[in-house]
Amino acid sequence: MVTYAMFVARFPEFTSVSQGRFDIFFGDSVLEMGSDENRWLNVYNVAQANLIAHALIVAQGSETGDSMALMPIRSSDVDDVIVEYAVQKDISGSATDNYTASIYGQSYLKWRNQAFAGARVVC
Repeated sequence: MVTYAMFVARFPEFTSVSQGRFDIFFGDSVLEMGSDENRWLNVYNVAQANLIAHALIVAQGSETGDSMALMPIRSSDVDDVIVEYAVQKDISGSATDNYTASIYGQSYLKWRNQAFAGARVVC
């Protein structure tokens, strides 16, 4: 399992995150991923680090008052007028929608898919 030191070494952009805050999201990641590292082949630590980083990025968005941190933003400008608005994704309702909102979430999905790809059959 990922330690705070390992996490900060992998993602130095999170050095300002306290050990206590890390522990909260670490616990959340164990709830989601389970504690059996063997199920994840040899990618448990890197997947867990990316999941924690994704959760921290989402939390940072909500700390600044952005209640829709996972909604993509579009903007257009004409002359001196800039309009920004949230848009819905084309594919909604997917269980992985929230992970695609950050590069860390996308990396987590990549590692999860590699660990649990299942058998491949060629017909």
